[in-house]
Amino acid sequence: HFYKRMMENLRSERSALVNEIVTEDDIQPKTKSKASESWGWLVVLASFYCIAILDGVGYTTGILLDALLKDLGGGRAEVSLAGSLQVGVYCLSGPLVGKLVSALGARPVCIAGALLSSIGLFSASFAPSLGLLVLSYSVVTGFGFGLMYIPCVVGVAPYFTDRRALAIGICLCGSGFGTFGLAPISQHILDNYGWRWVLRALSAFALVGVLCGSVMVPVDIPEDDSQNSRCPPKKRHRLISAVLGEDLAKSRRLGVYYLFTFSDFLAFTAIYIPYTHLPPLAKYRNVSSGDAAFLISAGGISNTLGRLVGGWLSDQHWTHPLIITLVALIAGIVPSFVLPWCSAYWTFLISFGFFGFVTGCVVGCTNPLLIKLVGLNCLSQAFGIVSALRGVAAMVGPPFAGLLVDDFLDPGLALYLCGALLVASACICTIASVLNSVHAKRDHYVEL
Repeated sequence: HFYKRMMENLRSERSALVNEIVTEDDIQPKTKSKASESWGWLVVLASFYCIAILDGVGYTTGILLDALLKDLGGGRAEVSLAGSLQVGVYCLSGPLVGKLVSALGARPVCIAGALLSSIGLFSASFAPSLGLLVLSYSVVTGFGFGLMYIPCVVGVAPYFTDRRALAIGICLCGSGFGTFGLAPISQHILDNYGWRWVLRALSAFALVGVLCGSVMVPVDIPEDDSQNSRCPPKKRHRLISAVLGEDLAKSRRLGVYYLFTFSDFLAFTAIYIPYTHLPPLAKYRNVSSGDAAFLISAGGISNTLGRLVGGWLSDQHWTHPLIITLVALIAGIVPSFVLPWCSAYWTFLISFGFFGFVTGCVVGCTNPLLIKLVGLNCLSQAFGIVSALRGVAAMVGPPFAGLLVDDFLDPGLALYLCGALLVASACICTIASVLNSVHAKRDHYVEL
């Protein structure tokens, strides 16, 4: 009887001790993390829709080209400017939008962008001249898309810990789905009602982005993500802090970020070249116009798959997004130098499909890589600068390759230029990877 009572006392004391150790404060963060991740998948869906709309509108501008020429007049180059300027505006607005997201949060910025882009598209549908069309369709809508794009890409990250890169990769896949989805819808409306009703329908689609932005409720950034990339305060040039922001300027791996950003700029200067100059090369090698156009679609499909795979690989603990980016850049060099030698259609299809896949992996790794380098709290500022430089790359790469082709009358030179730029990008990315490894070892020694 005495032994039984002693064991009961021990059990009660042990239960009380366990209750003291496993308190509500310990359970609450796990429950809160699961709840925020569940809501995060709704944010992923909303961001997927927004990216599908803004990229779908940009890539389907060519469908309206002939109708705009017939109705508003002007030259083909002037009308083409409307689409390219829209993409340029929303990319170049990245640094400003990044600062707005850091100051105000993703939710109000995305809602404002959806409203502004919807107003821009709707007003463009009433444009009586090409100049007013460019103002409303390119400038106003482009800036609205810029306000949507950065929050959609960086706003997903705070909701996830384990599958963060995969969630971002799924969002980025919206670009391919929007292009394929909006193209037939726009063509149907154009054939039956005209280009003005196409823009009004796109305005309605953009307005739905207000609901998508409203689900991006603020979430607390984990302390490890917000502080582990900062260095002690240092006296830095005011210009650097003004451009990058205070938090990003204090990052321990700012040097690695500089190298990666320059490498990324060279890579995207190269990546945009084949999408413009591959169809003429294929037709020069006796490929039909329809098959040459489908090469771009095949590259877009494989690029979408690559974004998903790149995001999934970035979540794996046995690798680093910077290493995946380096491998993808090196792999992209091969088809760049193979494509100018292709003659049969299937060789073009396989080579460019592989090129689209590996460059899609680069896109899918970008945000996980920036989070690893500068921390989650600096993601909007860091990605805004990267996005702006990609916009510059889109406006520099294809025209420069076109000048090269015009001077030497060889369409294959554009692809050789693409390969050379990827070689330079891979070399700089290698240096960034080595420097990042040095920083990682140094951080490990500091922890010890």
